[in-house]
Amino acid sequence: MRIGITGTPGVGKTTVGKILSKRLNLPLYNLSKLIREERLYSSYDKERNAYEVEPEKLRKFFEGKESFIAEGLVAHYIPVDYLVILRAEPEVVRERLKERPYSQRKVEENVEAERLAVIATEAFENPNFKRVIHIDTTNRSPEEVAEIVERTVSKGEELFEEVDWLE
Repeated sequence: MRIGITGTPGVGKTTVGKILSKRLNLPLYNLSKLIREERLYSSYDKERNAYEVEPEKLRKFFEGKESFIAEGLVAHYIPVDYLVILRAEPEVVRERLKERPYSQRKVEENVEAERLAVIATEAFENPNFKRVIHIDTTNRSPEEVAEIVERTVSKGEELFEEVDWLE
């Protein structure tokens, strides 16, 4: 089983990925770390403190791997059986990101990206998945989110919770 977990920073990708990895006994790849270590990028943006991923190199890395969890902003570039898109209210994202060593500008960019569903929209425009699980993590613990994902994949189903922060 191949699971990708994507979403704006601060929605719970890493924490949920770790829990799912243990529950499902699947190797976990943190894509930010993997991209740096395996040099799966084309350049580094100093201003944004971010690497520009090479989607083809990333896909090639995962070729032939049948069972894994890949979590990160660009998980939707990887062909997976399930793409988990995590969402959270923008104010919750702001509070979570304030705890990280991010600049105020980077925090606000990510809050706006969540408000406008940038990652979710990009994921749907880049369909490298068979099934989708779209979850609002705002009022759920990471354990609850992992349980929902585990239950959904065990049934071979999809789950799409409506999320619209613009209303």
